[in-house]
Amino acid sequence: MKSASATQPLPVYLQVAELLTRQIKAGYWHQGERLPTEAELAASLKVAVGTLRKALALLEEQNVLQRVQGSGTYVKRAVGAKRLYELFRLELVTGPGLPTARILDVARLERPPHVPTLGKEVSDDVWRIRRMRFLNQTPVALEEIWFNGARCTTLQAEELGDSMYLFYQQRFQVWIARVEDRLSASTTPAWTLAPLGLAPNACAGFIERVSWTASNTLAEFSHTWFDPAVCRYVSRLSQ
Repeated sequence: MKSASATQPLPVYLQVAELLTRQIKAGYWHQGERLPTEAELAASLKVAVGTLRKALALLEEQNVLQRVQGSGTYVKRAVGAKRLYELFRLELVTGPGLPTARILDVARLERPPHVPTLGKEVSDDVWRIRRMRFLNQTPVALEEIWFNGARCTTLQAEELGDSMYLFYQQRFQVWIARVEDRLSASTTPAWTLAPLGLAPNACAGFIERVSWTASNTLAEFSHTWFDPAVCRYVSRLSQ
């Protein structure tokens, strides 16, 4: 099978734009509300002011924000388009943070009993991705992600960026349209790493997620263990 070009991590300013869009759509900021100053917002996201300004300029071009000279930056209208980080639900206990990821392991395995059948292609194999999630460069969670092994015969960590959903779009032309999250508590896996702040078999927040395409095909299954001392699961609704 011919490989597509490798997926590169999103530029930081695009990550910031995606995060701000997700927060606006989720109701963290409302129409007409003024955002914090550029200095405050950049400090909270731990990015350079110049990077933030580039993200704000992009969102202004997309009619998401309106910048008023001498007054500040305001939410212009509700965002209707699907965004890459719209379905990412973890936030620092101190407030939203910029999500990034570090790949720990990539393996093609026989589908375990607890993983449902994924995709339309018949395959006894699945790809398993293990990674650590960060918010503002603070390690907050571990993820174990599964997708259909028939999608590709080879896969390297370097081909994966911060967003698996973007990878699916660019590599397989698969778009995630909806997800179901099941929250509980569980013990961290044996492969837990020290940077997370939790030891293996420690009590942690736990998310089991199933993700579907618009045609109602189950495309991804994942487990997430998160440290409740530093982050929380947040779901906001707005009309």
